Amino acid sequence: MDYFTAKRLFDMYGLTTDFSALAPDSIRYPPGVSIPMGLVNTPKLKQKMSVDNAALAPKLENFAQMYQQMAAGLLNMSMDKLIPPGHPLYSKENSIVLLKDEKEKILKENLELKKKLENKK
Repeated sequence: MDYFTAKRLFDMYGLTTDFSALAPDSIRYPPGVSIPMGLVNTPKLKQKMSVDNAALAPKLENFAQMYQQMAAGLLNMSMDKLIPPGHPLYSKENSIVLLKDEKEKILKENLELKKKLENKK
């Protein structure tokens, strides 16, 4: 279906035409303007790029060092560092020891409270 047939159908049914779909996606220049064929003012661009590279080089070196440290840390990671202390998978031995300590504390508290109750009676 050509443009005019489609426009007639859109107008007949009261639909607005989406002209953005009909226009090409390339850059449009006004008539009579010469289209640039390459980079403009290359000496200034080269100078600006060299200044930008000089400013970015230390940042990129710092980033590379940080990345290497992070990667080395991932390889050296142990289960103790990977899982936080409160997590059940932290360390089975540590969790058993902690549970036994907690149990002893609770038993001592219970004995003290029983003694206090007996003394009050």
